[in-house]
Amino acid sequence: MNRSHVRLLAVLSAALALVTVFSCRRNHPAGIPTVPVGPDSCFTDTTYTFATIVADPDGDSVAVRFDWGDSTTSSWSGFVASGDTVALPHSWPDTGTYEVRAQARDKELQESDWSTALTVRVVVARPTPYAPSEPDGPDKGGQDSTYTFAAVAFHPESMDVSIRFAWGDGDTSDWSAFVASGESVAMDHRWTVPDTYAVTAQAKDSGDARSPWSVPHNIRIRMPDTLLLWRVKLNAIEGRSFYSSPAFGQDGHIYVGSPDGALYSLRTNGTLRWRYVTGNMIRSSPAIAADGTVYVGSYDDLLYAINSDSTYRWSYSTNGSIQSSPAIGANGTVYLASLDRWLYALSPFGSLAWKALANRAGHSCPAVGADGTIYVGTADGCICAESTNGAFKWEYKTNGTIHSSPSLDADGTIYCGSDDGHLYALNPNGSLKWKFPTDSVVLGAASIAPDGTIYFGSGDGNLYALNPDGSLKWRYRTGGGVESSPAIAADGTVYFGSADGSVYAVNTSGSARWQFEADGAIQSSPTIGPDGKVYFTSKDGYLYALKGTSPLASSAWPKFHHDLQNTGRASSAR
Repeated sequence: MNRSHVRLLAVLSAALALVTVFSCRRNHPAGIPTVPVGPDSCFTDTTYTFATIVADPDGDSVAVRFDWGDSTTSSWSGFVASGDTVALPHSWPDTGTYEVRAQARDKELQESDWSTALTVRVVVARPTPYAPSEPDGPDKGGQDSTYTFAAVAFHPESMDVSIRFAWGDGDTSDWSAFVASGESVAMDHRWTVPDTYAVTAQAKDSGDARSPWSVPHNIRIRMPDTLLLWRVKLNAIEGRSFYSSPAFGQDGHIYVGSPDGALYSLRTNGTLRWRYVTGNMIRSSPAIAADGTVYVGSYDDLLYAINSDSTYRWSYSTNGSIQSSPAIGANGTVYLASLDRWLYALSPFGSLAWKALANRAGHSCPAVGADGTIYVGTADGCICAESTNGAFKWEYKTNGTIHSSPSLDADGTIYCGSDDGHLYALNPNGSLKWKFPTDSVVLGAASIAPDGTIYFGSGDGNLYALNPDGSLKWRYRTGGGVESSPAIAADGTVYFGSADGSVYAVNTSGSARWQFEADGAIQSSPTIGPDGKVYFTSKDGYLYALKGTSPLASSAWPKFHHDLQNTGRASSAR
């Protein structure tokens, strides 16, 4: 073989080797991506991310795209290493069921087959919870005191919701636990700086969809009041009216009923002695007999006789709730009105002596005159007088229901308010002496000062001071209706409450002495303790003790139901 043939054979062998090498490194298409991973339930117009993984058989870098099942396909992703995850976003404007697939290609642009599909159901975008209700809580409060606010939020799909509160001072609460749609959530907060704050609430559902903020509830935080000695929470039922007026026993302890259905006894430093539970709320003010027995009515239709050590003595059942406060005659007879419309006379042992005013008595608290006559207002608008044996004496007809309790002057004059907006002054024989008009109902009882001035409140927001002849001396305007009966101190100061949440101290001239703001309407009548302190209850659920100036005045009728024991009996009664 000549030299030229040898060279040709070598060239051919080398070419064959190259062909063999290149044929061994032939490129393969990219592997098929895994089934896309992402949510299988989506909402319209909401962006979601879907991911897949591709392994290239040659170990080459790959790019991925998605077919979204809605006639659109994503752009190719950038190249990533074989085995890496590729994720792309998408949203659907329309509802429906869509099949999401992925495809890969390598750098040689060889494409894989499409992956197995992920089925996605798209529904209308989830609605957010409705804005919560305006937070329910006090309108005013004291610096560094804790107050409770509650709100309710509903969800269009009845999903569970969580609620948080913004307190208006830069602080926002944590989210509450999830509760059922429409269930109330309550949280506490305190403010350290006096100011007015807007409390709002927001809700979210389990998918973190958030509602707008609620309408604000404003609370005014005042500076600490130097008049307050103490306050004790007696009623845990928020927002329930508190009508019971405190009484003092001969033992010097405080007795008061509560809307939570209990009769409380406290020491004058505010510490609890005992709590006696009845079967329903108590609106009645307790009356205390000379032997220390405490009488109080309940909405469970019973009048209770409780010993001063909290032991049960007896109870008497009527056929209606007892809202009025009992009165105690000189011989120990207990008089009370019930919403069954009867006036009852009970012995000190709990037996019925008599009952009168069939289908007429009700809200008015009886009062006992110097001669033992029982005076009471009726539901049909009459001021009535009954003898000690239950015999009818006389009646005077007004033009409205009588909620007010009669007050008795030393000369026998009977003062009583009516829902017709008048205070009536009647002679002992039941004839009209005079009547004084106001611009609203007269619910509270009148009080009489040592100089004969008559003080009473009206639903028109005024405390009135009248001369004994019925002429106006002055009136003092408050920010709410006055159904609280005034209490008159020995130095002439007149204390009374208003539905605006304040207790007022007014001088005999009608000028303001001071104003104390509680956190709820004052519907009960204040009393002045033997120590001169002023005690009262409020719709905020507390019994308060304030600094006073002097003890209760010595007059014919200086406070609601006459005296510290709330006997409702004129001093000279025999």
